[in-house]
Amino acid sequence: MFTKMLKKAIHKSQHCNRNWDLSKNIPQEDIDLILESAVQCPVKQNLNYYKTHVFTDRKSIEKIHSYTEGIMAENSDTGERKEVTNSQTLANMVVVFTKDTPTYVREASEVNNPDADTYKEDRIMSVGIASAYVNYTASLLGYETGCCKCFDGEGLTSLFNGEQPLLIMGIGYPDKTRSRLEHHQNSSWKMPTMPNKRESVVHTAA
Repeated sequence: MFTKMLKKAIHKSQHCNRNWDLSKNIPQEDIDLILESAVQCPVKQNLNYYKTHVFTDRKSIEKIHSYTEGIMAENSDTGERKEVTNSQTLANMVVVFTKDTPTYVREASEVNNPDADTYKEDRIMSVGIASAYVNYTASLLGYETGCCKCFDGEGLTSLFNGEQPLLIMGIGYPDKTRSRLEHHQNSSWKMPTMPNKRESVVHTAA
């Protein structure tokens, strides 16, 4: 039974949701647990490659969303295609990962160089792990999720007092009366969906 539950959460967490039931609020204990998954996941030497920001108030969430135009959508009524905002970021709760730089120096290239390649590589990997933990934890709790990396970075940086946003995640209750592909603000705009093309190779002993 437990294995089936985990497998269901794995498959559920793969799908992005784009419209939300905002009549509900996420309990504080769930918010705390999701945040804990972001800051307690494994990263290289436990260093601070990123900061995690959590938003639940609509004014802040809608402001963040306003900087996310860039996803291509198709109008189901007219067939028109254009870039629209990413309504994955209009969820009940939004998590934003921003750039941080460890003060701990491991290699000569990192001395007085916050943009060292090693920092960049480890930061990308760390945010990937953290966002996966957030995604899966939220899915286990019964929420839908969506990730956004197409946004006005300069505009959003101004909202975070100079901190550079790296990834935005929406977490919340889906609107079960609608397709998950429909834009939250306008159901005529549909987002694309792609088949899973990843492969796994199992190596066994000869």
